Amino acid sequence: MKLNLYSIDHAPRALPIWETILEDLGRPPPHRVARVLGVGLSTVYRWNKARSAPRSACLALYWLTRWGRSAVHCAAVNDATAAVGYVNALRRENGELRAQLAHVLALSDSGAANAPLLGDGRG
Repeated sequence: MKLNLYSIDHAPRALPIWETILEDLGRPPPHRVARVLGVGLSTVYRWNKARSAPRSACLALYWLTRWGRSAVHCAAVNDATAAVGYVNALRRENGELRAQLAHVLALSDSGAANAPLLGDGRG
């Protein structure tokens, strides 16, 4: 059993458009968007005028929107649930292996190799 947690493969394939992202973020002023994204103020003005921005900018801001935060929260809950399930499966397997080991150790103390298999211990 392998535990596969949230990975880069789970990045959103489709993103809301630039205008929708900004609307969800409460229409932050361009200087704040520029600072967060590490771009020039004129770049943000240009994107706003075009009502479009590069996917990388949309993706960066997406994680701050309610949809991005919800996706992160959902992934965290799913990862935690999977991890708990994995731990429980390992505990069950550990218990089964301990029982098997106890049985093997009991066989080694029984005297004749086939005595436990015969059931009466007389060989």
